[in-house]
Amino acid sequence: MLHARTLTDEERKQLRRMARCEVGRVSQRATLILLSGRNKNVSELSEIFGMSRASVRLWIHRFNQHSAAGLYDEERCGRPHSVQAD
Repeated sequence: MLHARTLTDEERKQLRRMARCEVGRVSQRATLILLSGRNKNVSELSEIFGMSRASVRLWIHRFNQHSAAGLYDEERCGRPHSVQAD
């Protein structure tokens, strides 16, 4: 069964702050890791957050390897979308 590794007190504080202050998906991912640390399994997390099991596993693995920094999106190649005013 896959879970986030045991969190240090400092990591737990950082994840709680991220869950409150970060925007959108990063906040969601921080909450996901906190719940995983409370022994919620991949299927439960998938249902709670409305994401695939593969995505849940990806974010748990990224956290386990890179700590909280792994919860941010990686840089993407290519030109960003532009917004056109009407």
